[in-house]
Amino acid sequence: MGPCLPCSWVKWKLKLLEMHYRRLGMEPRLIELDDGATVIHCWVPREIPSEKVADESAVQKPALLLLQGFGMDGFTGWEHQTHAFVKRFRVYVPDLLFFGKSFTTTSQRSEVFQAECMKKMLDVLNVDQVHVLGTSYGGMVAYRMASNYPKLVNKVVICSSGIMMDHTTNNRLMELCKIDSVKEILVPKDLKHMRLGMSTATVWRIWAIPSFVLQDMYEWFYQGHMKEKEELVDGMVIGSAGAPPIPKITQEVLIMWGTKDNIFDPALAEALRKHLGDRAQLHMIEGCGHVPQIENPTEFNARAIKFLLA
Repeated sequence: MGPCLPCSWVKWKLKLLEMHYRRLGMEPRLIELDDGATVIHCWVPREIPSEKVADESAVQKPALLLLQGFGMDGFTGWEHQTHAFVKRFRVYVPDLLFFGKSFTTTSQRSEVFQAECMKKMLDVLNVDQVHVLGTSYGGMVAYRMASNYPKLVNKVVICSSGIMMDHTTNNRLMELCKIDSVKEILVPKDLKHMRLGMSTATVWRIWAIPSFVLQDMYEWFYQGHMKEKEELVDGMVIGSAGAPPIPKITQEVLIMWGTKDNIFDPALAEALRKHLGDRAQLHMIEGCGHVPQIENPTEFNARAIKFLLA
């Protein structure tokens, strides 16, 4: 539950964002999987009765799945993309498990399970082919989807995601932030660590944001499912000691990365491009940190759309 304050900044922000999504022709749905053991909350294209569809080309637009990273939910994580993407795609914006309103009663916590749930959700929604765009943790889920379900996933956009990380990769981040575990900033226990994580992720001056605004964000987005989110970090297969080699996927891939990313070194972007070979292209976004989709949405959106529609 979020704060009950009538002056809640986040509460009004979410209300305006909901109105925005609905104006774009989207609506929220709760999709039950495995007899209700897992529930995915997803914003989907609003269903239009066939007799009211004036332009059949609108129905034929390709599907696009957006997968957010750690922090907020999908709904807020892609607010700078939906308006640009819905003009050209049927856009699906889920909350990954334990973010927003998505959850599971199973003990599964890996990015592989997240990918499996996304696949099952799309099956329920009758989506048989989809482009997938994922950032950071969501990029890992997108990669697993592409690897495990090649007939479902068409093109893939990976942003700021440590696909090629190993069990020592996070040492750089921990030294930078002077912390003992990345969970201290991915699942912050207090406002200080949330501010530290956000300041590390972006080139913006997070320290200048008033504490009451950050406190509101913390209560809405970070306090829920904290134990489960820590388990998601521990349950990641990518980057774990003794993890199997990262498979090569066959889809065309666009890798986007900020040149000033402090979370995942840009060298990981080049490593992924080399790993995938000719089917991958790399686009660096100058001056951005870990969240170029927020820091420079104009360039991010244009580059993603160009790639997906090529």
